[in-house]
Amino acid sequence: MWASQAGSTAPRGQDQIHVLLIEDDPAIAEMYQVQLEYDGYRVTVATTGEIGYASTLAGRPDIVLLDLLLPDRSGLEIMSDIKEQLPDHPPVVILSNYGEPAMMDRGFSLGALEYLVKSRVTPASVSQSIRSWIEQARRGRSETHD
Repeated sequence: MWASQAGSTAPRGQDQIHVLLIEDDPAIAEMYQVQLEYDGYRVTVATTGEIGYASTLAGRPDIVLLDLLLPDRSGLEIMSDIKEQLPDHPPVVILSNYGEPAMMDRGFSLGALEYLVKSRVTPASVSQSIRSWIEQARRGRSETHD
């Protein structure tokens, strides 16, 4: 179990976006971390639900990429706890092997911004969508607060 943080420098004049990746499979975590860092994001990898939850509370990432099947807790439990503890929580994108409609519905009901099936996306496509997901979440919050 590990949490690592690394990153390259942000483009000049821009704040670096902090991505929290909660993923227990080391090969998948590394694949996403390498791509995200290459694209200029600061990445923290958490390999258990508890580490991911604590990292969300302490590190206040800009976005969370969350696996559902974790060794200690379900990703859906983590989402529920994040939603309860952080009313203005960062956007959460579920990145799972499971694409069953009931799982997807549960993820969206807990506030997931997107639900992606790992076999249908690439690290590059996920990386390219991060800024728009963050912007989408900010727009959604401003509309609900107006």
